[in-house]
Amino acid sequence: MQGRGAFRRQDRRGFTIIELMLSMMIGLILLGAVYKLMITQSGGYGKQRELADVRETARSGSMLLSRDLRHAASGGSSVIAMSANSVTLLSIRGLGIVCAKHPTLPRYGLSGTAGKIEAAADDTALVFQVGRERWQSVKLTEVGTPATMGIATCAWPVARVPDVVIEVTADTRSDTVAIKIGAPFRTYRRVQYAQYLLVDRWWLGRKVGDAPGYEQLTGPLRASNGLSFAYFDTLGAPTSSPGAVGMVSFTLNAESYQKARINSGKYEFQRDSLTTKVLLRR
Repeated sequence: MQGRGAFRRQDRRGFTIIELMLSMMIGLILLGAVYKLMITQSGGYGKQRELADVRETARSGSMLLSRDLRHAASGGSSVIAMSANSVTLLSIRGLGIVCAKHPTLPRYGLSGTAGKIEAAADDTALVFQVGRERWQSVKLTEVGTPATMGIATCAWPVARVPDVVIEVTADTRSDTVAIKIGAPFRTYRRVQYAQYLLVDRWWLGRKVGDAPGYEQLTGPLRASNGLSFAYFDTLGAPTSSPGAVGMVSFTLNAESYQKARINSGKYEFQRDSLTTKVLLRR
């Protein structure tokens, strides 16, 4: 009987204090490694996110400036004023198709319009002279409705009402006589591009006409040197004459909207730059 009881008896010892401490230390080491890995991955993700934001700022700003620079020359003047940190040019603001002509006055109905067609003091316009195959510069003197301007319908088979009616002047009467039905029409206004300060950050801004302030386009940019320009003539030589500009090179130095954690553990703004060269159309 005694032998059978001894056979059934089992050893019920648990973990020792040393074993528990070793297990806890190993667990803490593993948790620390996982936490460090998560922090590293989170910092890397944040850095890449801010870099993507910076590059999008540079790309969008470059597209806006490039578009206006390419079309500026066709508006009658490639560059109106220029400096190392800003440029003023004629930017396309509205467009349409001539669909009707007034019998006696230099008034024209426009259809298929887009943008803003106004007769501000600094507005100019171009109309394509069919047959002469060239753009003619005219001055907008009045913009109104078909009812008030005396052009009720377009001259096309489907007699729709013009979107707007304009009145123009030109250097000679022959310049307006050559304006025919179906001619493309564009309006331009003076626009300045520069960087400006808003809430302690620098942004790419656009000032249209006599507007008192800048319209925020994109950003942020680096302080003081976020936007810079260089001007060249048609042969590639640097020039300081607005009328001689044939190419404009500009650099956007963009900065992230938020700071990102870098390898040293500090938080810094991410930065990148993009330089673009634009040949002006003549």
